[in-house]
Amino acid sequence: MIDHNDPFKAAQEKKWLNDKQIARNITQEILKFGVSQTQIRNIIFLLSLELESLSDMKAIAVILNDDNKNEENTILIPGENNE
Repeated sequence: MIDHNDPFKAAQEKKWLNDKQIARNITQEILKFGVSQTQIRNIIFLLSLELESLSDMKAIAVILNDDNKNEENTILIPGENNE
């Protein structure tokens, strides 16, 4: 919890908690739209593109792409070999 003996640590903890609450509020607003699982995945991917950390962005993209390979929903393109 918050260490009241160290004002700097207390301020950092308060900011961290506030940031978590704001993120949770944004998440709740998105879910109020009635988004599908596919839309949630797309939102996560698009938000990952905004990350400053390239390694974090790539890690998220790999996870989302690996999960997509396991889904049976594929796009069929006329004229291509859709095996």
